[in-house]
Amino acid sequence: MLTIKQTLHNVVEQLSEEQAIRVLEMIQSLSGKTNNSLTLARLASDSRFRLPSQGFRPFKRVVPIRLLGVPASKMLIEDRR
Repeated sequence: MLTIKQTLHNVVEQLSEEQAIRVLEMIQSLSGKTNNSLTLARLASDSRFRLPSQGFRPFKRVVPIRLLGVPASKMLIEDRR
């Protein structure tokens, strides 16, 4: 009887390169390790996306503004119920 890892290995051997990239991304997200280069490579191969030719920086962290009253997200949730 095959172990789970052996079965998984057999299934992975049958995947296309694109499917293998997607599976790897899912596994990395489960383990908390992400590799943005795989995602960027997949997006770059799709003509619907245009990536900057030069690298780009992540968004700057911002501190949320604290205001009085009910947050809009809570109001939206209550309104939907």
